[in-house]
Amino acid sequence: MPVSYQHLFLGYEIRDTQTHESGVGEWPHLQAVTVYIENGHNQDLTITIRGNKEKTTMGSVELVSAFTVSAGTAVSYTLTPETTGWLPYIYVTAKAATAPTTGEINVTIITIEKEA
Repeated sequence: MPVSYQHLFLGYEIRDTQTHESGVGEWPHLQAVTVYIENGHNQDLTITIRGNKEKTTMGSVELVSAFTVSAGTAVSYTLTPETTGWLPYIYVTAKAATAPTTGEINVTIITIEKEA
C-alpha cells in the first residue's frame, strides 16, 4: 500500500507569540491519518488540530484539543473518524508562549492510499 505525505508546515520559522495557521490538507477516504509534528524551535509550541468541510481555515472546528510539543521534540497524533469525527480538510495552528529565536516547525499528514 502506498504511503502519502502532505506537508502542512515545512521549514516554517516562528519568531513571535502569534497564532500561526498551516496550509490546509486533505483527509481522504474516511480512513485513519497521522499528523506528525516536529518542533525544531528553541521554545515549546501549543498545537491544535482543526478540521473543516471546505478547503479553508474560516469556519473550522477543533478536532484535537490544544497540546504542547516541547522544544526539539516530535509527536504524532493518529486521527480516526470514530475518535475525532471526520471532515475532509484538516490543518494545525501553532503558538509559542515565548518567541522562539531559532528553529522551525514541520507538520506532515501521513496516510495509506487505498488500492484501486
